[in-house]
Amino acid sequence: MRYYSLTALAIVAACTSVSAVAEEATSAALAAPELKMLFRYRLEAVDQEGLAENALASTLLSRFSLTQKFNHSWSAGGEFDYVAAIGDKNYNDSINGKTAYPVVADPAGADLNQAFIQYQSDSQTLKIGRQRINLANERFVGGVGWRQNEQTFDAVRYQTSLSPELKLDYSYSSKVNRVFGSKSPQGDWSSDLHLLDLRYLPSSNHQLGAFAYLMEFEDAPLVSNQTLGLDYQYSQVLSQSSRYQLYGSYAWQQDAGDNPNSYKADYWILEASFWLGAWQSGVGVEVLGSDTGSGNGIGFATPLATLHKFQGFADKFLTTPANGIEDKYIKLGYKLDKLELIAFYHWLEAAEGGADYGKELDLQLSYSLNAQHAVLLKYADYQANSLHTDTSKWWLQWLAKY
Repeated sequence: MRYYSLTALAIVAACTSVSAVAEEATSAALAAPELKMLFRYRLEAVDQEGLAENALASTLLSRFSLTQKFNHSWSAGGEFDYVAAIGDKNYNDSINGKTAYPVVADPAGADLNQAFIQYQSDSQTLKIGRQRINLANERFVGGVGWRQNEQTFDAVRYQTSLSPELKLDYSYSSKVNRVFGSKSPQGDWSSDLHLLDLRYLPSSNHQLGAFAYLMEFEDAPLVSNQTLGLDYQYSQVLSQSSRYQLYGSYAWQQDAGDNPNSYKADYWILEASFWLGAWQSGVGVEVLGSDTGSGNGIGFATPLATLHKFQGFADKFLTTPANGIEDKYIKLGYKLDKLELIAFYHWLEAAEGGADYGKELDLQLSYSLNAQHAVLLKYADYQANSLHTDTSKWWLQWLAKY
């Protein structure tokens, strides 16, 4: 089953399910299919030291999602994306060869984002086909939803409640459809992924998670890995307008599959967040270690993560440096009605050796005009010391959902 097309399997399963519910459908008309549309226009500018040109990318994502329910348990869905470049392509979209410009990884093109058949009951869900998979906070597995072309998986995913407090989530994936699109040599990864996530919620205050991710990539053996970990979250409401949350996680990783390198590395994070009225604040430290002790110099790998959420919006650390990375950060946010402002500041250094990589300031201002429309203004400024180069980025975005 390793590299069979699970999307094709979903289509076959959909036809089978239609036949299985045909008798029921003859006695009661099928509900009309549900159509959803999403449009996201983004202007992204990048000024990166060391490159001759500044990037300016003007792109529009058009997404059409269709879901058909056959009965109370069975349904099928499909989702089509089209990313259009508007105006001159004064940026490196990762496949156009414009290497004098900084990378804005939003290549134009069409993509079948999802195509699946799903069975759902009160306690379990089975989904087969191309789908998005977001596990926990997306630190290890996510859809990279920030990019115009989303990351999805050709997979079988099973979710169930083993008890009222214990939930299991298991996925097998034979292919990763990455953000670079099907025209890129790195757009698709043939894979052998086993993703297991357990969540235990003994009360509303506590959540304990355990996860085991076996990731083997035929097209990217250098990041094939086995990752085991735990995470814990504690939340406490202090009053009607105040609460706090503590979060911690630890993971251990080693090489897997055909990875030619032998290494072991660990990961950990501690974070505290506090809300008071319209204000939010937080402080944290996140460490992705490295196997420098054995002389390999290989950092903890997160090839399927939604990386834009971590270590700064400038995306300077999409791969872990050989000496690992330690990210100390603070955040401050303010929300008033439909307006929200959030700021981050990161101190970034090597996990091994303590070299100062650099610092980054991130700002984000969002405003929801109504339930369908929202605008966003975003800024990132990375000041390099011993790794990468000074980089500033800003984004202006309009989002519409129907």
